[in-house]
Amino acid sequence: MDLDTYYNLIEEMGNYPGYGVHSGVEEVAKKMDQPYDSTRAIRSQYLQRKSIKNHYKVKDKAGLYHKQWQNGKTIAEIALDVDFPPVLLANFLMLKMRFSKKRTKEIMKNTNLVKKNKRLKDELDEILGRDELYTLRSHDKQSAEGNRREDKIADWLDKKDIKYFTENDLRAGTVEGKTPDFLLLKPMDWHGDQYNWIESKASFGDEYIHRKNHGKQVSKYVELYGQGILVYWYGYLDVLKSRGYTIIDRREMGME
Repeated sequence: MDLDTYYNLIEEMGNYPGYGVHSGVEEVAKKMDQPYDSTRAIRSQYLQRKSIKNHYKVKDKAGLYHKQWQNGKTIAEIALDVDFPPVLLANFLMLKMRFSKKRTKEIMKNTNLVKKNKRLKDELDEILGRDELYTLRSHDKQSAEGNRREDKIADWLDKKDIKYFTENDLRAGTVEGKTPDFLLLKPMDWHGDQYNWIESKASFGDEYIHRKNHGKQVSKYVELYGQGILVYWYGYLDVLKSRGYTIIDRREMGME
């Protein structure tokens, strides 16, 4: 994806407020002529970054938002007004309600622990039930999604009869050093080049994500194992820089 398309897509996302990962995705994908799954991944990453940017600004005004809640506004309504994730806002408000950090965390895992405030429990159930970014359930779902993507790459390698160590093998001490998802026992010849490892990311490769991946992981794999492949499952920007590895998406491996 080129940068102009990416920034236009982000701008279109602004027409669909709130923190629903799927909100507006179909409309934006159709308007920008982009795949639905890539557009959804971009929205998810955009929302997470926006919440980080606004975190302290919202936290500093938690007392004001607590008063609004006491006056009848719901957590979801306040969150939409201030453009912040409802689940994270609820954490701030509960601290103003004199819940400890520990108790707040426990309640977020089990709202039945709220015994004397039916309104609070009902609102928590509502926002937790539709959250796709900041609950234990949503984190588990994201982790499972990543695992499914890795399983597909394992199948792809198995069909080519390419032997490999998995990340679990590496962590168990089979090989020392940093741990790519797949370290190939012998170099793989693909499109005229040879590769020694594959790293899978269940994300869209934008500049921010790629800087983190390169600095913390991928550059180390190049140092340890030589040339490899970085797979951004939902596509990537065509301006990304790579040094010692090739960037692709799943479609370039023949996967849908």
